[in-house]
Amino acid sequence: MKSLELEPTKENIIETLKNNILDRNKDVWYLARLCDAQEGKCSIALNAKWGSGKTFFVKQTKLLIEAMNSSFNTLSDKEQRLIKEAFSSYLQRKKETTKFLPQVCVYYDAWNNDNDNDPILSLIFEIVRSSTVDYDFKGDTSCINILSNLVDVVTGRNVKAFFQSLQGTDPLMKLKEQKEIHIMVEEFLNDLLLDRGTRLVIFIDELDRCKPSYAVQLLERIKHYFTNDKITFVFSVNLEELQHTIRHHYGEGFDACRYLDRFFDYRVSLPPTDMTQYYQEIGLRHTSHLYEATCKTVMDYYSFGLREMNKYYRMTRVAAAKPAHNKQILRFADEEGLQLLFCVIVPIMLGVQMADIHLYDAFINGKDSTPLLEILKANKYLSEKFRDYLFTQSELVDNRNLTTLEHKLQKMYEAIFLESARSDGNHAIIGKLSFTRQTKEKLMRAVSMLSQYASYE
Repeated sequence: MKSLELEPTKENIIETLKNNILDRNKDVWYLARLCDAQEGKCSIALNAKWGSGKTFFVKQTKLLIEAMNSSFNTLSDKEQRLIKEAFSSYLQRKKETTKFLPQVCVYYDAWNNDNDNDPILSLIFEIVRSSTVDYDFKGDTSCINILSNLVDVVTGRNVKAFFQSLQGTDPLMKLKEQKEIHIMVEEFLNDLLLDRGTRLVIFIDELDRCKPSYAVQLLERIKHYFTNDKITFVFSVNLEELQHTIRHHYGEGFDACRYLDRFFDYRVSLPPTDMTQYYQEIGLRHTSHLYEATCKTVMDYYSFGLREMNKYYRMTRVAAAKPAHNKQILRFADEEGLQLLFCVIVPIMLGVQMADIHLYDAFINGKDSTPLLEILKANKYLSEKFRDYLFTQSELVDNRNLTTLEHKLQKMYEAIFLESARSDGNHAIIGKLSFTRQTKEKLMRAVSMLSQYASYE
């Protein structure tokens, strides 16, 4: 069973640029232009919630900036061509609006490095690694020698003592005994950029997932020691989560929002995407079918990010897509009615389970029908389908009938999830649908994804 989620490899990044499934190429272009327009030291916060595709987005931006650097490039000719073709509509504009300054790009995964004693060493290591072509990392060579040799290749200077001092018990104090670290870092970066570009763009990703102490330390080290006017930092973060991280470090009463203003010159929000093409890409192509229509409505209702959408739709395909499209699989007295529930209730249950486990527990125990009522209210097609089933023909034509669809849905919800709502505890009829103790049982089995209804293909 193939995962729907793409790994952010270079090949996949280029493929997503080529296909432009999320229609984000224009936004990638604008972020690259914003980086290109900076003249002094600059720090940009790219804000979006977890799972919204920030890593792909900043890696796409990084590749675009790299493809536009004729002085230094780690991309092959084919990769450069594919990237430029993805932005051909922008490159066809006037020359003065499409010419980029040569910039060297570095991607740094903060979460992957938050076990380091001090972020300076790992950040500089990543800068060196990203800016050096075809260096063979030998497994039997110490980290200090690797870094020293790399820097010698790049800058022509021997800074072995610099890296050795950074691995001491108190790296910053030892380094200050030799020279101020910010001066040393500035000289290092100036030498690094010789013949490679006019600026350095450093993308810091996953900072909001780091340990609070490391996140604060990285921000403050960058603020104090990376003072070079030729650097642009782009932090891809969930600012709300990062503020929680800061307050966890300094205390709940700490003004985390104002604190972060010290570090970010711009706060840029990742623009929303046109999801039509993306829905088709993950296999959600026929939203006129009840099952697909419900899945889409659930994803929209809970504002799932891209990663959550992938996970959710993968679960729904396993759980009940097969019986939702083929009522013969159900083998039940009221197959048509049960199929309706499989098409709508099962994907709603899976969505609630993923969005809020406490609400899910309340939902399946008959204590809170809100998800069902709200999600069906959000989709007219689904509402009309249930109106046809929950009202008898006489009720539909009787102008004096004041019973609302919401009232009928509530009764249906209780008939499924509350034994006391079924006459003699076993059976209930609402409109054209009948419910028994087995109804809930079958729905719960489907949601478990460990049943005869599941499809693991």
